[in-house]
Amino acid sequence: MHHWYLAYCKAKEESRAQTHLQLQGVESYYPMVEVEKLKRGKRVKVQEPMFPNYLFFYADLESVSPVSIKSTRGIYKVIHTGSVWTPVPNQLIYGLMSRDDSDEARAHYASLPNPGDRVLIAEGPFKGLEAIYQEPDGDQRAILLVTLLHSETSSSFANQDFRLIKE
Repeated sequence: MHHWYLAYCKAKEESRAQTHLQLQGVESYYPMVEVEKLKRGKRVKVQEPMFPNYLFFYADLESVSPVSIKSTRGIYKVIHTGSVWTPVPNQLIYGLMSRDDSDEARAHYASLPNPGDRVLIAEGPFKGLEAIYQEPDGDQRAILLVTLLHSETSSSFANQDFRLIKE
């Protein structure tokens, strides 16, 4: 029976592992995301791995030898519990595939404030306080720097609980 599994790859050899798995007839998935980086003082969009050094593969261990997968060039080891490879839920993989480089994902990340932007907390116990946006904390939350009683504290807030302050 086919299952998705997770392989830990040697540094910077994920594409090599993907190629060699394909030669064995094994489907693989290496999720990438588009991020903005500063290069030579300019913002540029680059593709980066969502999970560096990790590669998902879809295999039937009764028809493909686990030894051949473990010895595939680029793969260091397959994630396991005890001596049994740990299957990854299909919903997780298909969820990642559906979001992978979609217009909705790009729109979501473009709507987030940039690090250092001032935001107003609109919901919850800190409603009405200003904070500084620091970074995303997963898909639905963000880390904000809040000043309370002359002390700065970083805390995680749901993305819908704050608004960008337009200057």
